[in-house]
Formats: sequence, structure tokens, C-alpha cells
Amino acid sequence: MTTEPPSLWLSLPVGFTGIDLAADPGDRMERMVDGLSAGFSAARPEQTLSVAIAAETALQSQLREGVVHFSVCLAQASDGTPVLGTFSLFIRPEELGPPGSYPQRVAEQLAAAWPEADVGVLELPLGRTAVAVRDVPAPVPGAVYDVPESTVTTVRQTEFLIPHPWSPHVVAAVFTTEQVEYWEEWLSAVAAAVNGISFYPPRDESLDDLPPEQWDNIRKAFG
Repeated sequence: MTTEPPSLWLSLPVGFTGIDLAADPGDRMERMVDGLSAGFSAARPEQTLSVAIAAETALQSQLREGVVHFSVCLAQASDGTPVLGTFSLFIRPEELGPPGSYPQRVAEQLAAAWPEADVGVLELPLGRTAVAVRDVPAPVPGAVYDVPESTVTTVRQTEFLIPHPWSPHVVAAVFTTEQVEYWEEWLSAVAAAVNGISFYPPRDESLDDLPPEQWDNIRKAFG
């Protein structure tokens, strides 16, 4: 399948900061530390550095998988603890099958492949979507923390698989956090991030100021 990926638009909720995928990794981490320090003054310097390192490690892995958007969210939990989440978007070519069949079919496939996961189909503003929530091991290279041995941590990953309405592609929205104990506090932010995805460009409200005959060029041309 060689079709070009379709365009997407994204409105990020408060607290999510998009990351420049083309930037130099060192510069990107430095800007991330500065931004986190300015936006979350309660965090200690070692906390913001750890967050930036974790985010860059996750980003490097996802760049190899073709990520088209990556954002970081640093929030404060109800007990005052700084918590980190990452939100990624992928656009993957895929045969969708008969109209409306993709979400249920894929949910059944995921449930079989990941028996430990919570899998289902949700009705979202974008349409019916297959969703899987699971805990997965994530390697942490020792070089990231300047130590000789690598380690493995557990992260909770939620993946939304959204069929594109007029292109043979699937939009995969992935939210990940290592701080599983605060999962319930993340749910509203995850919902806001996914609901910020759109297949249509933002409305140009300046058009509302034009006379009706100029709203539609075809209507104007043909009277």
C-alpha cells in the first residue's frame, strides 16, 4: 500500500507540550528541562532532568516506529507528586475492510494477542475506536543515566486505533505513563488528548465576518 498518509489536526489539552521531532536530541532535552522548570516550579531540578531523560528515551524508540507527533505532559497528582505522561500519534497504512468493521475486528485480534490487556470498542467523537490498555516492560539503556547496566521498567500504555474515514490508514494514539499508581488521575487528560484529534482543519472563524455570498466560491460563481 503506497498511498500518502492523510493530514491530521491536533488540539492539545492544557499541560501537554508538543516536542520538535526534528530537533537535535541534546537541544531538545535542554529545552524540555527549561520548559518543565518554568511550567512546574514545584519540581526539583533532578525531577525535571529525570522527566526529560525519560521522555527523550521514549521518543527515540518511537521515532524508529514512525511517530508523527510526540508530546509530554507533566502534572501534579492529588498528593503533590509530579507525574509524567507521553502522548504519541502514528499514521499507518492498513486495509480497513467493510465500512464500520475495523474496530470490532481489531479489538478481537488484540484481545487474542494480549490476553492480559483490557480491550474494547469505544464510541468517540472521531467514530468507533478499538482501545487496549496494558502494562508493558520498557527497557531503559544504562547510557541514559550514565551507568554501565541497563534496566527494565513497567509502563502502562493505552492505545486507541482509529480508522480514517476516507483513507486506507489507521491513526494510532498512544498514551504512556510509568507512574501506574496514578492511572485514575490520568483518565480525563487522556480523553481530552484523544478528543483533540481531528480529520478536518480548524474552522476559520474569520469567514463568519464575510457576507454569505462569499462563503462558498461555487455558490458565488454560479449565483
